[in-house]
Amino acid sequence: MTWAQAELDVVDQVDSIAVRAVKLRLRAGVSGFEVEPDWVGAKHVHMPTPAARALGADASRLLALQVADRGLEPLVFEDDWVVVDTADTAKRNREVYAVNWDGEAVVAQLVLRGGQWYLNFLHPDFSPINVRSGGMNVVGRVVYQPGRLLTGRL
Repeated sequence: MTWAQAELDVVDQVDSIAVRAVKLRLRAGVSGFEVEPDWVGAKHVHMPTPAARALGADASRLLALQVADRGLEPLVFEDDWVVVDTADTAKRNREVYAVNWDGEAVVAQLVLRGGQWYLNFLHPDFSPINVRSGGMNVVGRVVYQPGRLLTGRL
C-alpha cells in the first residue's frame, strides 16, 4: 500500500476522502494534461464518501482545482475549490467541466446550441465561446464543490 492509499484509507474512516489539490499544466493543441501539487493552496479537498459513491466516482481519478475567475458566479466563485472527475469526459449539455481551452484551464458550463458546443458562463461579464473558434479538450466533469454536489443541468 502506498502512502497516498494509506492516507485515503484513514480519511475514509471519518466518512470522507481526501482529493489531492493540483494545478493543471496544459498546452494549446494537446489533448492530455499534467498535474503538479498545489503548494500554495490546500493540499487536499475533503469530499464525503457517500457523495463519491453516489456519483460512482473512482477516488484515484478525482482532482481538486481552484477556480481562477468569476465566470460561474454566483454558483462558483473565484478561488473556490471544485472536484473534477477526470474519468468523466463525455460532453453533456449544461454540465460544468474543467477544460483545456487553448492551453488555459477553464471551468465552464458546456452548452449545445444549434448543433455546436459553447463554453457558457453565468456571470454577465463573460460571453459564451463557440469551441470551434479554438482548441478545447475536456479534462473532466466538475462533480463537487465543498458542501454540495455539482451535477445535473444548471
